[in-house]
Amino acid sequence: MSLQQITGSIHEMVDGGLEYFKNPELKISWGGPFNGQEFRKKIFLNLLDNFSFKAVVETGTYRGTTTDFFLSTSRPVYTTESQYRYFGYALIRFLSKWKHIRLFRKDSRDFLRSLAARRSFPKKNVFFYLDAHWQEDLPLVEELDIIVSNWRNSVIMIDDFCVPDTNYGYDNYGEGRVLKLDYLNPVIIPNNIPLFFPSVGSEEETGEKRGCIVLGTENDTGSILDRIPTLRRYYI
Repeated sequence: MSLQQITGSIHEMVDGGLEYFKNPELKISWGGPFNGQEFRKKIFLNLLDNFSFKAVVETGTYRGTTTDFFLSTSRPVYTTESQYRYFGYALIRFLSKWKHIRLFRKDSRDFLRSLAARRSFPKKNVFFYLDAHWQEDLPLVEELDIIVSNWRNSVIMIDDFCVPDTNYGYDNYGEGRVLKLDYLNPVIIPNNIPLFFPSVGSEEETGEKRGCIVLGTENDTGSILDRIPTLRRYYI
């Protein structure tokens, strides 16, 4: 990285930090945690009731609205944001909660690989929230592959995902880059990953009404997910 790039990155971080003080309303981005979606929040709380999660891992911190909600569950939170501006914002936001959060400025794939390499980081009973897919580079398939290869008895939730036969919103970045099952099948099918979607349609959701998918890291996890009333299993 050149001196000009380093200077530019520092300026972006400072601007992000200042934004935290100048615009306090931005703390509630996208209408609140999980895009302001109360049913999505209920799904997550149901997961907490059925799994003994030892940590929460998030890719795509943004301004930390959902991150802050994760912190309220008393689990240690590990989160990464690749954009300097939003990293600077989150850095200031969570200064007072530094004992409970680990904030990184890394590419989401490098972040997950670094956690997998840490001996001290739990390799089972972890909740993963994947939301780092708004840029030109779409890391989801690699993220999912890293998680499935390294963690047991864990759960993955992907934001902005297409929920079949509903009107939930989802991300579409062009041909071959749509957040639908076809995109994830290269990892899902060979690993026999159990798939679940919200048990209600978008008309019963609040906020931004964005879709999501919930996956277990192995087939056995599906038997626990089957017990959760806010989810419905989906078979390919």
